[in-house]
Amino acid sequence: MVQLSSSVKSKTRVSAAAAAADRFGAPGFDRRLSDKILAAFNHAYASGAVQAANRLKAVLADVDTVERAAHERRQSSAVARADLWVIFVEARNAYNVLADTKDTKPTALEAALDQMKEAYRTWSASC
Repeated sequence: MVQLSSSVKSKTRVSAAAAAADRFGAPGFDRRLSDKILAAFNHAYASGAVQAANRLKAVLADVDTVERAAHERRQSSAVARADLWVIFVEARNAYNVLADTKDTKPTALEAALDQMKEAYRTWSASC
């Protein structure tokens, strides 16, 4: 059995990560801290960990303010995108409640679906 040195192992991991990034569309570079916190916020809120999401949003606001000032970014803030994510998740939850209710009118279900789709479109356009 051939043993690889730690530098060869490290290069193998990096190239495997780069190959996975290329294949699955993930960027091959690290993103800003605010992007990482926003992803954690999105996951926490969507999975129902609202208290953790609220703490992450407070941290996100601090980090986003510093990053925007340091890099003079004028695009939408990460906090604004977090707010759009909340709107989408709430629309999704409302749709799920209606879909699980037996007495829901089809028009109400269609309206909830349309609201959910529009909330998602708005959120995805902000990214």
